[in-house]
Amino acid sequence: MKKYISPGSWFSIEYPDAWHEFEDEAGSFLFYNPASWTGNFRISAAMDKSPDFARNALRDELAQYADAQLVTIGRHEFAYSHETFQEGDEWYTSHFWVTGKGQMAIYATFTCVKGASADEAKQVLASLCLMNPAKPQCHEVIPVRLMEVAVINHAYELTQKEVKQALKKDFSSVDTATGIAHMQRLVDEGKIKLNPSNIERLALVLGCFLTDEMDGVEWVSVVDGGREYPALRIGERVVNPTGQLASHVATQGKCDLREVYEGMVK
Repeated sequence: MKKYISPGSWFSIEYPDAWHEFEDEAGSFLFYNPASWTGNFRISAAMDKSPDFARNALRDELAQYADAQLVTIGRHEFAYSHETFQEGDEWYTSHFWVTGKGQMAIYATFTCVKGASADEAKQVLASLCLMNPAKPQCHEVIPVRLMEVAVINHAYELTQKEVKQALKKDFSSVDTATGIAHMQRLVDEGKIKLNPSNIERLALVLGCFLTDEMDGVEWVSVVDGGREYPALRIGERVVNPTGQLASHVATQGKCDLREVYEGMVK
């Protein structure tokens, strides 16, 4: 099982190793097995000022659907209902669960082929842990979330654009040494200022080069109290490329991207 902690540390779940996170509408998190589809699992959370928000969400669910019932899964009581629908020539069933605590309500759905088991989804819900966003206390490393993937991709795309515009050089297909040299030139010529946002961006691009060049290096998401950021798992180590580059610039008073890159694997 893999662990997922929602952005802001609202809740955590454990989900099957074969499942992956996929893009969904804002505030909703979608998981399924892309190699052998068994169903789409979605989960979202909502917060309100009322201390009875979760209790009212369950009550509303039970009142709205005639077949809704209270069920206990793991540590939580859920309002459960389901509906069956046709899409093309196929029939599907959507299972709905609502739970929560105090000011936070959790909504989960699992849509699968009609007649298929929803046990996978129930196993995930059994692992559900409700957290306190006002006092985040998680200190964990989890598989990289789409939120961090978006930050990494944006850093790479922005740097690629700047290299092409300023140096008239390709960036997407170059080798690591050439790519780092292009970035170093932009830094040395003052085209990329060493402010915190650009330090993060350069560091993430160095991480992209590292994942491409070395087997066994992968992106992860670090949830450390109120801080959440992308990092690299290199063997048994977790390396924060942004922290490494920021520390280098602060202590050396300069930016040697090659030195920082090589230091990540030592």
